[in-house]
Amino acid sequence: MRLVQPVAQFLAAFPANLLFPLAVVSIVKLQLHPDIWLSPLMILGTQWYILFNVIAGAAVIPRELLDVGANFRVGGWYWWRRVALPGVFPYYVTGAITASGGSLNASIVAEAVSWGDTRLEAQGIGAYIADATARGDFQRIVLGIAVLSALVVVLNRLFWRPLYQHAEKRFRLD
Repeated sequence: MRLVQPVAQFLAAFPANLLFPLAVVSIVKLQLHPDIWLSPLMILGTQWYILFNVIAGAAVIPRELLDVGANFRVGGWYWWRRVALPGVFPYYVTGAITASGGSLNASIVAEAVSWGDTRLEAQGIGAYIADATARGDFQRIVLGIAVLSALVVVLNRLFWRPLYQHAEKRFRLD
């Protein structure tokens, strides 16, 4: 754990948007569909929320629980299913909630990218907002941001909140 965290922090400090030109060149050269292949750009900057939360969750698994698992020789998949995953799951959900919101924000810069004269645009709310911003169309910017905000609220209320409550109730270690 002590070795993984500094490496992860170093990688997280790397600005994901530096990879955008490489992605644009690759998508154009390989003739890939932007609606699909621009999506990983949104994930690049937000995956760290999940990783850091999972690391934090693993760090707070009670030593006694780990010792009991070792004493009873709990190993392999059973150890993961009964000790590690339940201990980390609430932290994973917290990271996923944060990453979800972050990726929706990142869609604004990831769905409309350019490198030199080459411009790629996916069909999504992020590209809509980026296009409206480039045109200076204030009403469309506000509309896009309002829709994006409403989407975040609906996702949080209908999906993330119930999942988080389940994780807190079912996998509580204290």
